[in-house]
Amino acid sequence: MENEILKINILAIAISGLLMLAAGVVLYYFKGYVAGGMRFFLPIPPIGVAAYIFVFNMFKHYNCCVPDRSVMISELLMATLASSFFFALFTAILMVLINFLKSI
Repeated sequence: MENEILKINILAIAISGLLMLAAGVVLYYFKGYVAGGMRFFLPIPPIGVAAYIFVFNMFKHYNCCVPDRSVMISELLMATLASSFFFALFTAILMVLINFLKSI
Protein backbone atom coordinates (compact mmCIF):
# COMPACT_ATOMS: atom_id res chain seq x y z
CA MET A 1 0.00 0.00 0.00
CA GLU A 2 2.77 2.46 0.92
CA ASN A 3 4.58 1.84 -2.38
CA GLU A 4 1.33 2.18 -4.34
CA ILE A 5 0.40 5.51 -2.74
CA LEU A 6 3.91 6.83 -3.45
CA LYS A 7 3.49 5.90 -7.13
CA ILE A 8 0.11 7.63 -7.21
CA ASN A 9 1.59 10.75 -5.59
CA ILE A 10 4.45 10.95 -8.10
CA LEU A 11 2.14 10.30 -11.06
CA ALA A 12 -0.35 12.90 -9.83
CA ILE A 13 2.39 15.53 -9.52
CA ALA A 14 3.84 14.74 -12.95
CA ILE A 15 0.49 14.61 -14.74
CA SER A 16 -0.69 17.81 -13.01
CA GLY A 17 2.42 19.57 -14.27
CA LEU A 18 1.83 18.34 -17.81
CA LEU A 19 -1.83 19.37 -17.69
CA MET A 20 -0.88 22.85 -16.44
CA LEU A 21 1.68 23.12 -19.25
CA ALA A 22 -0.90 22.04 -21.83
CA ALA A 23 -3.49 24.47 -20.42
CA GLY A 24 -0.94 27.28 -20.49
CA VAL A 25 0.02 26.59 -24.10
CA VAL A 26 -3.63 26.40 -25.18
CA LEU A 27 -4.47 29.61 -23.32
CA TYR A 28 -1.45 31.35 -24.83
CA TYR A 29 -2.46 30.19 -28.31
CA PHE A 30 -6.06 31.38 -27.83
CA LYS A 31 -5.21 34.46 -25.75
CA GLY A 32 -7.18 36.73 -28.07
CA TYR A 33 -10.38 34.77 -27.49
CA VAL A 34 -9.81 34.34 -23.75
CA ALA A 35 -8.81 37.94 -23.06
CA GLY A 36 -11.76 39.36 -24.97
CA GLY A 37 -14.43 37.66 -22.87
CA MET A 38 -12.96 37.87 -19.37
CA ARG A 39 -11.84 40.82 -17.37
CA PHE A 40 -9.96 38.81 -14.75
CA PHE A 41 -8.60 35.32 -15.26
CA LEU A 42 -8.03 32.71 -12.57
CA PRO A 43 -4.50 31.34 -12.70
CA ILE A 44 -4.10 27.72 -13.73
CA PRO A 45 -1.49 26.59 -11.13
CA PRO A 46 -3.72 26.89 -8.02
CA ILE A 47 -6.51 25.04 -9.82
CA GLY A 48 -4.04 22.34 -10.89
CA VAL A 49 -2.74 21.96 -7.35
CA ALA A 50 -6.28 21.71 -5.98
CA ALA A 51 -7.07 19.00 -8.55
CA TYR A 52 -3.88 17.13 -7.65
CA ILE A 53 -4.75 17.20 -3.94
CA PHE A 54 -8.32 16.07 -4.62
CA VAL A 55 -7.23 13.14 -6.81
CA PHE A 56 -4.45 12.07 -4.44
CA ASN A 57 -6.80 12.14 -1.44
CA MET A 58 -9.47 10.25 -3.39
CA PHE A 59 -7.03 7.47 -4.28
CA LYS A 60 -5.78 7.38 -0.70
CA HIS A 61 -9.34 7.18 0.69
CA TYR A 62 -10.36 4.38 -1.68
CA ASN A 63 -7.22 2.24 -1.05
CA CYS A 64 -5.41 3.23 -4.26
CA CYS A 65 -8.37 2.37 -6.51
CA VAL A 66 -10.81 4.45 -8.49
CA PRO A 67 -14.29 4.25 -6.94
CA ASP A 68 -17.39 3.35 -8.92
CA ARG A 69 -18.30 5.84 -11.62
CA SER A 70 -21.36 7.15 -9.74
CA VAL A 71 -19.33 7.66 -6.55
CA MET A 72 -16.53 9.35 -8.46
CA ILE A 73 -18.93 11.72 -10.27
CA SER A 74 -20.76 12.47 -7.04
CA GLU A 75 -17.53 13.27 -5.17
CA LEU A 76 -16.27 15.43 -8.04
CA LEU A 77 -19.51 17.39 -8.28
CA MET A 78 -19.78 17.92 -4.52
CA ALA A 79 -16.16 19.08 -4.29
CA THR A 80 -16.63 21.41 -7.26
CA LEU A 81 -19.83 22.92 -5.88
CA ALA A 82 -18.32 23.41 -2.41
CA SER A 83 -15.15 24.93 -3.86
CA SER A 84 -17.12 27.26 -6.11
CA PHE A 85 -19.29 28.40 -3.20
CA PHE A 86 -16.32 29.13 -0.94
CA PHE A 87 -14.44 30.86 -3.76
CA ALA A 88 -17.41 33.18 -4.30
CA LEU A 89 -17.84 33.74 -0.57
CA PHE A 90 -14.15 34.49 0.06
CA THR A 91 -13.99 36.77 -2.98
CA ALA A 92 -17.03 38.75 -1.85
CA ILE A 93 -15.70 39.08 1.70
CA LEU A 94 -12.27 40.18 0.43
CA MET A 95 -13.78 42.79 -1.87
CA VAL A 96 -16.04 44.23 0.84
CA LEU A 97 -13.34 44.28 3.54
CA ILE A 98 -10.65 45.73 1.30
CA ASN A 99 -13.02 48.42 0.04
CA PHE A 100 -13.92 49.28 3.64
CA LEU A 101 -10.39 49.15 5.04
CA LYS A 102 -8.67 51.09 2.25
CA SER A 103 -10.23 54.31 3.45
CA ILE A 104 -8.97 53.97 7.01
